[in-house]
Amino acid sequence: MTKNSSPHIWYVAYGSNLLKARFNAYLEGCPEDAPWGAHRGANDPSPATRDRQVTVPHPVFFGGASRRWNGGCCFCPNQPLDDDRLPVVGRAWRITWNQLADVVAQENGQPTTNAFLPSVPPGSGQAVRVIDGIIDLLIGMDPIDNEPTCTLGSTDPPPIGPPSTSYWAVLAAGMAEMGMDTAEAERHLFDLDRSNR
Repeated sequence: MTKNSSPHIWYVAYGSNLLKARFNAYLEGCPEDAPWGAHRGANDPSPATRDRQVTVPHPVFFGGASRRWNGGCCFCPNQPLDDDRLPVVGRAWRITWNQLADVVAQENGQPTTNAFLPSVPPGSGQAVRVIDGIIDLLIGMDPIDNEPTCTLGSTDPPPIGPPSTSYWAVLAAGMAEMGMDTAEAERHLFDLDRSNR
């Protein structure tokens, strides 16, 4: 299948990929001096054809200690959202199936050949392991506009850990891009930080 005939899928992002410029690094590539470091980009660098704000039905949280971000970053366990949590803000990007393989691999710092996407996307509520890495799951969600929709998750996410101010700022900027006001964005960001609970 050529890159031009690869079917479309809605990739539901959370964390820093809420921000358009940061997500585009996975498609277009960027140099080392970018705020999020060097990225090789996708084989097909075409931009997402559409995007929209959505809700991620899983308990995304700040965890680990990323060298790139100098603090915790977002991880998504394949579990239902607890009743005491706010809805998790996501941004759905309409990209191709082949581009998603590039995104999965780069999220794990690996070549795209290491990603083993299934022949068809998982259905809503289903999850498949697609790479040997920390962000190893492709989790199916309810379709958007009758097209398959997935997010990425972790079988074994790292422990809770607070984010750096730079990572927090990228998420806030992504939420602002989608029209959220500062107070609303702060509420959702604080809900992602479980380190003081």
